[in-house]
Amino acid sequence: MRTNIYKDKIIKLLSRKHLLSIADIHKTLPEADYSTVYRNIEQLTSDKKIKKVVLDKGVVLYEINNEQNNHDHFVCNDCGSVEELERVDIDLVFLKNHNITDVLVRGVCQGCN
Repeated sequence: MRTNIYKDKIIKLLSRKHLLSIADIHKTLPEADYSTVYRNIEQLTSDKKIKKVVLDKGVVLYEINNEQNNHDHFVCNDCGSVEELERVDIDLVFLKNHNITDVLVRGVCQGCN
């Protein structure tokens, strides 16, 4: 992977903050064009340095991708809050031959319940 200043800044930002959109990342890098941020995020995703988390149609967030950050997400249907869930082994018969990359659980959080 070829390195550049924006890739490094994006990695550092996502190491400090969890789940940011491209717009959020761009706000912290105002010196970079939106297209530059977008291209770097796409390259970092392709290189598996960061990972894309699709919460809903049109809601795509990014997080750092490493061994220590191996978790899934819970999204509240009422307030939209996102919580980290510890990764559990999914050993269901119909999923045994699949490579699970992430799990998104939806429901109602304790605050809304």
